[in-house]
Amino acid sequence: MNAAFSYGRLLVDIVSMKIFVRLFGHDDELLDSHLFFFDRYSALADYHRHRGRVAKADRFAVIAEAYIRAAPDDDEPTEGAAMAMPVPRPLTHVNAVGTARVNKPSRERSHLVPSPTG
Repeated sequence: MNAAFSYGRLLVDIVSMKIFVRLFGHDDELLDSHLFFFDRYSALADYHRHRGRVAKADRFAVIAEAYIRAAPDDDEPTEGAAMAMPVPRPLTHVNAVGTARVNKPSRERSHLVPSPTG
């Protein structure tokens, strides 16, 4: 019963996704629909291969392979952008503790003359 349920679920997944792509996709392509179909057809191929239906499994494997080839490639960022950046300076350890003693200011009056306020 469990195997029949999983087989039926795979078929429903494929049919519903094909309808969804036809309704909302542009040129039969919507997000990663090719990868979705690759996954589902591969699962169907595994299911039939496990049941001993090798010819049917091979047909589903060929369909899955066609979908993975149709999927857009994930382009890696070019290394040219990293080459344009400057090389970072090496880390420098700094002792930020002062060694000279600073005395408190005296309470004497300043020699400065206060400015007249108008």
